[in-house]
Amino acid sequence: MLKLLTTDAFAGWFSGLSAGPAEDVAATLEVIVQLGTRTEAPGSSEWLLWYEHPSLSQRLRPLPDLKELFAPELVKFYQDWGQFNGYVRRVIKHLESKPFLARLAQLPPEAAAAVAAAVARIRGISKTRMLALMEFRPARHRRELSASSVATLARFADVSEVRASYFAALAAAGFEVADVPQHSSALREISLRATPPGLRLLYGIDEPKNRGLVVLGEWLDRSFYGDSVRRAEALWGQFLEGHPVSTQPAGAR
Repeated sequence: MLKLLTTDAFAGWFSGLSAGPAEDVAATLEVIVQLGTRTEAPGSSEWLLWYEHPSLSQRLRPLPDLKELFAPELVKFYQDWGQFNGYVRRVIKHLESKPFLARLAQLPPEAAAAVAAAVARIRGISKTRMLALMEFRPARHRRELSASSVATLARFADVSEVRASYFAALAAAGFEVADVPQHSSALREISLRATPPGLRLLYGIDEPKNRGLVVLGEWLDRSFYGDSVRRAEALWGQFLEGHPVSTQPAGAR
């Protein structure tokens, strides 16, 4: 799970919000955690193959190195496939969580219908790929894979289609996300229009350290025009470079 921190500037802004906007911001922080965590944490059961899990490996005889049994591309695929399934489960869990459903109950019925449709698409993608993978039977190619087989396996574990459906569900719930490539260190933006005039949060994801920093929160009225983005970028740069930046866990109020 992503460790999400906030700057003192954001915490001060958050503490001054009334109950309604504060609940919206808290929901947005949860979305940031979900968006910033595209893979399972190393060491989790999703990451490991079943026979590598500590609860089983302690009761089994030592097994040969996987590289002696399978082609390197196949070993990588099984790791990617575990991450794909973990991502699918986490996204569905978020979209069906009580806080998210409570938020939908305050929005027009078509918003809830759009989220339900996105969940159905995600489940369908997962089921279709599982069936296709069973037919492909990658174990038959355990020692050597052709270039076309490697490409096929990569498509099975690609989260792009699931992520697009997740973004569609977020949009239906009122969240507008300006995303960047997974490994980019640039600031990201997420806006929430449900509470006029709307608000936005600027945050960054430090993927190598599995942490994020919410740098800035502001209302989307005339007051937000100015140097706030440049100040946010400067603070984020200091954070990445290891310079002292006063922070606290997200959600503290």
